[in-house]
Amino acid sequence: MESVMCGDGFSTFFNSTVMPFTIYAGIITATIIAISFMIGRFLSNPKLTLWAKTELLQLFVSLGTVFVLTTMVSMVCNVSISEIADIFEVPNPGGGNVYDAAYQYLHDAALYSHNAITVTRYHLEAYTILSYFNAFICDYPIGRIGLGCFFGYSGDNQQPFGGYGAQIAALNMAFNSSIIAHFTALNFFFILQYAYNGFAFLFLPLGVFLRAMPYMRSFGSLLISLAVAFLLVYPLILGIFYIMSDKLLDADNDYAPSGIDMGKYSETIFASEEDAGSQLSASTLGEDYVKDTYLPSGTNDVPGALEFAAVAFIAAVFFPTIAMLATIASISYIARLYGDEIDLSRITQLV
Repeated sequence: MESVMCGDGFSTFFNSTVMPFTIYAGIITATIIAISFMIGRFLSNPKLTLWAKTELLQLFVSLGTVFVLTTMVSMVCNVSISEIADIFEVPNPGGGNVYDAAYQYLHDAALYSHNAITVTRYHLEAYTILSYFNAFICDYPIGRIGLGCFFGYSGDNQQPFGGYGAQIAALNMAFNSSIIAHFTALNFFFILQYAYNGFAFLFLPLGVFLRAMPYMRSFGSLLISLAVAFLLVYPLILGIFYIMSDKLLDADNDYAPSGIDMGKYSETIFASEEDAGSQLSASTLGEDYVKDTYLPSGTNDVPGALEFAAVAFIAAVFFPTIAMLATIASISYIARLYGDEIDLSRITQLV
């Protein structure tokens, strides 16, 4: 990400694409204002003349915003995330600037939620298999033979591990939340990618031009505010969350909290359905035997799996959503600097 936002590629893109569009927009806008001013003087129309003078001032404000934004982007590129960590007196998360930290946080959150899906599905499958084992015990047993089955079916259908339905319900909820967390993290990740790769910079030239057009000033202010917010506020807040990743994402523990070792889940250890039918009969339905078959020692940690999914939801949904809401709110405040009021509900729909 450093090469995208702070390297030579970004400088080339900005100088060859953004700046020419901005200059063209400024020249066209200045020409329209000049023509409007001359027509106003020719017709002795004070309203048109006043409008031209006002829009000329607004044009300088818009062009100044472009200069300020490029300066602030350059400043953020030179600020190390380690320096911000020192301000908050938290453990140093590593090198890189704010843009790298924002990218890395969403990348790690997506990976963390994916691992949560893996661990939760592992336990869910194992307990589902356990709960579905059953045996039909015939009446009037003589030894291991039930006389009740000689002339029909007379007996009891037993499901010794059906009580694990509670674990299945909890794991189902955790599994669904982990899927939501994973796709949400990817969604925010792609939004950040779009912002870094020029999506927000498209708004600058359009904003400069539209702010001077009749009835379009609010929309032009919105475009400039979107660019400023998604290039400064959004990555900055995500970068601050990256500082917390050592604890939030357990970065030193291979993205696995509460002692869950991801190495335990690296191989498929479930018996096949055919093996299950041949190994587990009415005489071998012992709980220890089944757990040893489907949950080998050290891999059975339902509370840890549930915690894994809960932390993944917080890391991949809750915190990125906070960053997005703060970005949307900042758009409204930035627009006020231009003297415009922005409807936040419509901004949310636009985002």
